[in-house]
Amino acid sequence: MEMKGKKEVRKKRNQNKWGNLKSGRNYVLKDLGRPAVFFIPSYKLKGRVDSRAIQDGLHSFLVRNFGAFTSTLVPYFGHWKNDGAELIYDESCMYEVSFLGKERIPPLLEKLAEVAESIGEDCIYFKAGQYSCSVWPKKKTAGEKGHRT
Repeated sequence: MEMKGKKEVRKKRNQNKWGNLKSGRNYVLKDLGRPAVFFIPSYKLKGRVDSRAIQDGLHSFLVRNFGAFTSTLVPYFGHWKNDGAELIYDESCMYEVSFLGKERIPPLLEKLAEVAESIGEDCIYFKAGQYSCSVWPKKKTAGEKGHRT
């Protein structure tokens, strides 16, 4: 009986939260899933990798994998301490995508690690649902140097 109870709780947690509001006289809602938010220093988005702007590559990836994204024109400022305990801040662009299913997160994390490496950032702040983390690219060995595709 306890196992069945856990399954029911899990099922309720995974149900569409928009269910009660799905349609009205003048609207229909489509569940887009959970949001993921990340910040990238805005001035570094203009950098280039293989003659393509990093921003263009990121935008293409987001549309191809998530169908849409939102980015801010209003700057956000990130403040943090680096490994040397110095206070650092950057003007950042905030991005948001929505996704159904946790299996959509790893490809985004891979792309963010690639972007971090390309722009010379140690990591990128990432938040999905109620959880946040920093995405760090794995350090390459001498034999692995070169651009990732």
